[in-house]
Amino acid sequence: MIVDAHCHLWRRWPYSSTPPADGATPDALLEVMAANGVGRAFVVAAAIGGADARTENARNNDDVAETVHEHPATFRMFADVDSRWSPSYHRPGAGARLADEIARTGARGFTHYLGDADDGWFDTADGTEFLSTAESLGLLASVHAPPAWHAAIGGLAQQHPGLPLLLHHQGLATTDDEVEALIALAAHPNVAVKVSGFRYVSTTTPPYPDVRARLERVARAFGAERLAWGSDWPVSTQHHTYTDTIAFAAEALAFLDESERERVFGGTILSLYPWSS
Repeated sequence: MIVDAHCHLWRRWPYSSTPPADGATPDALLEVMAANGVGRAFVVAAAIGGADARTENARNNDDVAETVHEHPATFRMFADVDSRWSPSYHRPGAGARLADEIARTGARGFTHYLGDADDGWFDTADGTEFLSTAESLGLLASVHAPPAWHAAIGGLAQQHPGLPLLLHHQGLATTDDEVEALIALAAHPNVAVKVSGFRYVSTTTPPYPDVRARLERVARAFGAERLAWGSDWPVSTQHHTYTDTIAFAAEALAFLDESERERVFGGTILSLYPWSS
């Protein structure tokens, strides 16, 4: 069974681009999963869209939690806590807000989208409290961390060894130097990487040949047990199909054996975020 480690659901399409024909609804996701042999999915909540009522998704945690409740055999969620679009981003009280969202939604993981530049927040008392709270609650952190944050990720991985950190989209590394900095994070056993978002790290068009070589280097450094495939549906459909997201990863990781590919396409995420009833 294939498991999708990174997808989204929104009540309203949060971007200025034309929305997919079927929108970003649970029914549309269930349909495309079934068509591609994907049995389970982890929905990354993202309360984005701004102040415009036509695009805002301020209650995305609630919407995703409701979907998980309605489809417990198929979905789990990462709750969005204090991401870069939030007015509470890197503001005091983050630890309490995290605990509250986890208690309210029932999620066993959270996502935190960081800005492009490292603002030093992880070295502050509030940042430490946030991460310590996550560690004490036994959560999985799904982190959008651009390359400027990779050194900080290494530091917090060492300081919070009980907190698994799952980086979005190959760590958003595009240059050789950025890939090397990402590979350096493999020294920390609690850091893992999502094989997702190819368009974010490519300067070409599908099938993204420039990503393939870089991904092999990352895969050999982290090992299949710390790689998790994700579709980034429905955002990815602006560039390629759901089927393509599986094919791109499978082709790039063809050097892995069957058991290793099974880890990437489901085993890893289920070990990091155990699926319980």
